[in-house]
Amino acid sequence: GNQPEIPTHMKALLFLCLVIGVASKAAPDNFKVEFTTSNPTGKIVLNITREWAPIGTDRFYELVTTGFYNDCAFFRYVPDFVVQFGIAGTPAQNNKWDKKSIKDDPVKHSNTKGTLVFADAGPNTRTTQLFINFRDNSGLDGQGFAPFGEVKG
Repeated sequence: GNQPEIPTHMKALLFLCLVIGVASKAAPDNFKVEFTTSNPTGKIVLNITREWAPIGTDRFYELVTTGFYNDCAFFRYVPDFVVQFGIAGTPAQNNKWDKKSIKDDPVKHSNTKGTLVFADAGPNTRTTQLFINFRDNSGLDGQGFAPFGEVKG
């Protein structure tokens, strides 16, 4: 039983490979995320459905599990339309993700009231910003906005 010592540079490479492996795993098929808020109800519970938009779901899962949305605030509110969030609490966090766009998912679920969707700045530009639909916004379906979850509390 004596195991040879792994050189320090190899430990770093092994750690990096493990981190990359974890970060690139697909999200669960269905999961819940609870955001604690300063509003009177104190929380928002989201049910996420990977089948609706797998690329977006995987990105959201990665952002949630790495703490990106900690200390985020709603920064855009359009009455009877949407509320938007997804700018991190620190510039360093935003800079880390700002240029990491993901491809668009095809729209498999309509932008109904309470659905969670990635905001974008055009085709294949989704990064971290999200919005929640306040009403049936099915007109967004044809513009490529693919919901991947919905508010359940």
